[in-house]
Parts: sequence; C-alpha cells; structure tokens
Amino acid sequence: MNPDTEIPTFAVVGHPNEGKSSVVATLSEDDAIRISDFPGETTVCSDYSVRVDDRILIRFLDTPGFQYPRETLEWMQQHPAADQHPARAFVDAFKKEAHRHHDVELMIPMAAGAGIIYVVDGSRPMRQNDLCEMEILRMMGNPRMALINPKDGEETFLQAWKDACAKSFNLTRTFNAHRASFSERMALFESLKRIHQDWEPAMVKAVEAFECDWKHRNRQAAQSISACLVQALELRTEARTEDRNGEETTRLELVQSYQDAVADLEKGVQSVLRRLYRHRAFQPSFSRQSVLREDLFTERTWRLLGLSRKQIIIAAAILGGGAGFKLDLLFANLSFGFFTLSTAALAAAGTWLRGEHMARVTVKRLRMGGVILSVGPNRNPQFPFVLLDRLLLYYELVINWAHARQDAPQARVQVEDEEKAGFSARWKRARRDRFARLFKRLRSGKETTRQEALQELQAELEALLWERSHGRDEPFEVS
Repeated sequence: MNPDTEIPTFAVVGHPNEGKSSVVATLSEDDAIRISDFPGETTVCSDYSVRVDDRILIRFLDTPGFQYPRETLEWMQQHPAADQHPARAFVDAFKKEAHRHHDVELMIPMAAGAGIIYVVDGSRPMRQNDLCEMEILRMMGNPRMALINPKDGEETFLQAWKDACAKSFNLTRTFNAHRASFSERMALFESLKRIHQDWEPAMVKAVEAFECDWKHRNRQAAQSISACLVQALELRTEARTEDRNGEETTRLELVQSYQDAVADLEKGVQSVLRRLYRHRAFQPSFSRQSVLREDLFTERTWRLLGLSRKQIIIAAAILGGGAGFKLDLLFANLSFGFFTLSTAALAAAGTWLRGEHMARVTVKRLRMGGVILSVGPNRNPQFPFVLLDRLLLYYELVINWAHARQDAPQARVQVEDEEKAGFSARWKRARRDRFARLFKRLRSGKETTRQEALQELQAELEALLWERSHGRDEPFEVS
C-alpha cells in the first residue's frame, strides 16, 4: 500500500464463528451488519468502511472463515511461489473450484496487499487448525495483527493465545467486540498505526480525522443537551377551568402534561444521540432495576440522581432557591465544605432531594370566576442536575454500546438506594458550582445573559463529554 495515495485496508480473517463480523461492526460503527451464532453466515468478502464527511478513512473487509486450513497450508508448503504472493497463487489455483470458494474469497484481499486482522475466540482452547491458520497468515508476509476476542469472557486460555500469536503477528491485542467502549476502539486504531512503518502516515491521518469527527459529534451532542436543559428550565404549562369542582382533575392533568413535555424533551436528545453515534438498530429496553427505565419525575429517580443534601443547599444558595432557609452559609467555611446546617435547612433539602417539589402547581383565581392553573418554570435546584445526570447516563450508554452488541442494555442497574448513580454528585465542588451558576443565568430574564450562559454551558458539556468518552474523568469528589 502506498500510504500517500491509498486508504488503509484490513482484511478481518479467522475461523468461522469467531466474531469477525462483530469486530467489523464495532470498528466500522455499523449495526446493520448481520451477526449470527451460526458458522458460515459470511460467504463473500464485504467492504465496510469508516467514513467521515463521505470520505473513507479506513476499510475493513469482512471475509468468510477458513474452511480447510490444514489442506490450504499443505498446498502452500508444497507449492512455494517464488515470484508470486502465496494468496495470489492459491486464488489462481482454486478460483474455479466451488468447494474452495470460502478460502478463495478470504485470500483475495490478502493477495491485493491488505493488512490482516486475525480474530480468534480467546475463551476456548487452541486447536491444530488455529496453528495452521496462523502459519498461513505468517507466510503471507502482510502487516498483521492478532485480535483475541474472548466471546464468553473466559480468560483461562488467554495467555496461551497471546504466546502463540506473538510468534506469527506484528501485534497482538485483546478486544471484546461486544463490550468494547469508545476509548478501547480508539486504542485499537492507535495500535494499527504501528502495524507497519510505511503505513503509519496514512493511519495517523485516519485516526486524527476520526478524533476530529468525534469532537464534532460531541459538540453537536453538547448543543442538544444544552437546548434540552434550557427548554426544560423555561417550560411552563397552563390550563383554565371554570368548574371549581373539576379543579383537582385539571391540576392532575396539568402536572401530567408538564411531565410529558419534559419527557419529550429528553426523548428528543436520546434520538439525537443515537443518530450522532450511528446506532440505527439500538432501541434500549431497560431492565426493571435500571435508573433509566424510571420516569424522570419519580422519587427513586430523584434519590439516585442529582445532588446530595449538602450539595443541594449550596446549589440552592447559588440559584436563589434557598432564600427562605435560615442558613449561615455566608459565614461558614465553604472552601472546605464543612459547615453546620440548621434542622430546617436539612429538612427542606430532604424534600428537594426526594423531589416533593418536582412540579408545583400555581393557582390564580379570576374575579369573574374560574381559575388558571400553571406549572413551571421549575425552580427546584435539584431539577436541572437530575435531568443532566439522566442525559449523561444515556450518552455514556450510547457511545460505549458496541455496534455488534444485540442484547438489552442494563445501564447501571446495581445501585443501592442511598448510592448516587449519576455524575453530578461526585464532581468536584468547583464544577458543580459552575453548573449551578450557569443554570441561574439561564433562568435570567436578560437575553444577553442567557445567550452567554448557553454558550458557556455548551463548552462545559463538550469538555465533559470528551472526558466521559476518553476515560479521562476529573477525579470524583467524595461528599
């Protein structure tokens, strides 16, 4: 391959039902690739390319599995091709024989000079056929990587696989195609830069372009999340009734309408995130224990997400929601967070923590009869943090959901009732305060203040999403 003119191309090869198609689906972010537990589903070589702005960065070729590795190896050893690539010699010899169709198909890209990604199931013991396949690929001479894909999570045989692969391949990596996070995918791309010195410039450009594209996607995700938060903070629903006896029914319907409107905002962001991160088939059906299965306006959601009691008091002071509290916060040692809260303050924080003021109804009685009921804008200091935690949890689930994976998401289901399942409660104090101040400015009546705050919120979220996707979180604070 000429690195200046050609696109890095890798043939993904291996034994049938070892996870080749799963690896290709995850690396190419293509959840439309057919993945089956039955061997032999892939019968022809198929091109699945990684694209950015309709420009192909890397090609992954999904190939049929080896059918007769022992016979193939024996033939190559008995017919050394002095002036011809071994794969080309094999293709020329067997291209008209139907029973060797699979082996011919997998040889074609190697004959054309493609790099090799050899996929093996590291959860099973090694067999003689595996050693034959490794020797065949060694004889090719193409740049090659062994990818140990432990399908069942079993690691008993992992070291034996690593030792054997080290003898025949330029690089060896462990990579679970069904559990690989974004950072693990990027680490694999980084490894491919080292597969061959002459290929490094092209791979460097490809990885840089992919990183740039990821930043662009994160920026769009941050804009979508910001817009959702702004609309949720401004949301107000209203209803009028002339029938005093029907006031309670109207009240209940209005609260439900408000909650449905917030849920629609959240679903809108979820749809955007699935599209941005190329999940067409991903429609999560969460388990009963999942915090993302709960409605936003439930006591359990507000207990598991958002801020702790002490953090709510500080946020309320910043947002102005704690003006009625008799707090000595101005005189407390806030730089270290060690202060004594009044019983009334803790009690009020508890109601906010449980969400008892999730959506309060305001009643305006008219002189001529009838009443106007309204809900919102929501001034609960906990509300934007709970909503943000839910959106961040969904973001993390989407970006780390391998495109080869077809089971139902669980999304942090093992959570004790008193343990916070979100992120905001574990941020450092400075970050929480920045978000609280931004939420306050977004609630301001001044358009210039709100627009400036929106831009700053998007920048904060973009940095946060980059941390979440690259495993570079700021250290969590225990509080």
